[in-house]
Amino acid sequence: MAEKVTFFSGRRIRKVFWVVWPLLTLAGLLLIGAHTLALLGYEGQFLNKIRPGPAIALVGGVQLGQTFVAPRNGLERVDVLMYGYRRRNSQPVTFHLRKIGTDQDEVSFTFNAGEVRGWRWQSFRFAPLEDSAGQAYYFFFDSPTSTPDDALTLGGVEGDVYPNGAALINGHPARADVAFKTFYANVSLADKLSALATRITEHKPSVWGDIRFYLLLAGAYILLLFGIFVELVGLAQRE
Repeated sequence: MAEKVTFFSGRRIRKVFWVVWPLLTLAGLLLIGAHTLALLGYEGQFLNKIRPGPAIALVGGVQLGQTFVAPRNGLERVDVLMYGYRRRNSQPVTFHLRKIGTDQDEVSFTFNAGEVRGWRWQSFRFAPLEDSAGQAYYFFFDSPTSTPDDALTLGGVEGDVYPNGAALINGHPARADVAFKTFYANVSLADKLSALATRITEHKPSVWGDIRFYLLLAGAYILLLFGIFVELVGLAQRE
């Protein structure tokens, strides 16, 4: 007697699975790629090697910040790596952004320190500064009511890593750099990819400092994914 085949037979389910699964995987990769492209194009200093224990905290009259130069017009967002010591802090903290040589805020935001638990990139968004290209800025934080047991600090790295600025402690440059990112409005895809290429290859020796090496790796990865996809479709057709 011939085997009765229903719509929900195991063979049909397997066939649908081997078709749908690669398509969902591909869709997921495309979404990740689109999200990554939307975040590309930021500038700044991204390293964090400061141990939180001996770091200077935002307490009393202490101000911590960083100078930087905006590479293009449309500065609209600054992200700063902050640390909350894995406790529930409660005091208000204020972010100030100014042009160097002035004592007037371009923008300022006050937030509650409780937003930062452990390490966190804290974002500050504002209307684009249309004439920011080539301008020297500095940002800093203060929190007059914070205490040593109820305070935040900033992430970063000791040493002169970022060439276009330095960390500030109470307005004085320090041999260190805060971990921060700056974002700009209306950045073209070409500019975003150029910024990404610079970050990937910067300060790396031999082939690791050549963008063509990474393009070759990306091409090989895409071909491998395509080959796997073709194999899975072929397997589904054979089922």
